[in-house]
Amino acid sequence: MDSDTPPKAARFSFLLIGLLITLLAGPLVAEFLPARVGPIVQLAFSTTLIVAIWSLLDSRGIFVVGITLAIVSAAATIAFYFFPFAAVEMIGMACALAFCGMSLAFTVRHVFTGATVDMNRMMGAICIYLLVGVMLGLINMFIARLAPGSFEGVDMSDIRSRGLDLIYYSFVTMTTLGYGDITPQRPLARAVAYLAAVAGQFYIAILVGGMVGIYLSHRTRD
Repeated sequence: MDSDTPPKAARFSFLLIGLLITLLAGPLVAEFLPARVGPIVQLAFSTTLIVAIWSLLDSRGIFVVGITLAIVSAAATIAFYFFPFAAVEMIGMACALAFCGMSLAFTVRHVFTGATVDMNRMMGAICIYLLVGVMLGLINMFIARLAPGSFEGVDMSDIRSRGLDLIYYSFVTMTTLGYGDITPQRPLARAVAYLAAVAGQFYIAILVGGMVGIYLSHRTRD
């Protein structure tokens, strides 16, 4: 199969729309319907997982693994709101993290191979950045759970907003904005913070350089 021609047209556009809806749904619901933020955010995230499965994973075996992770993640996250046990939350986050990692690996393979730069590939590059930010948010949720006091400025007792706060913090760290409203306090949290900042900046440099190089190579051959 030619890596320049994905088996499903506009595959990354669906994933990009799903990620953007997920990232925007939480803040909007938290602003206007704070009591329902949990279920609505999970619905948006679960929908994104299903869209990613449909639009990205063309192998039957990987498809089965992906749909299983999506179902378990959604079930565990919803169950946590009725049975707020740490183990239930950890299972949901672990499945979501595994799924995002699988989607990230697939997207990277398609975006950074091939000889042409088209709109689909550019949207895939944006998806990579957003997936990394979401994965960092999930990793920071694990850290906050396993090492209490890792972050200052996050109310860990508020199950409705802490996930949104840590995803926001992850993207702020990746872009090195450094607002300072949420800060890492323990060694592991600080290590993830500076690695996220380095990765975010290097990704932009490598992405731009790589895309320009592929484009110039294609023009030269033409």
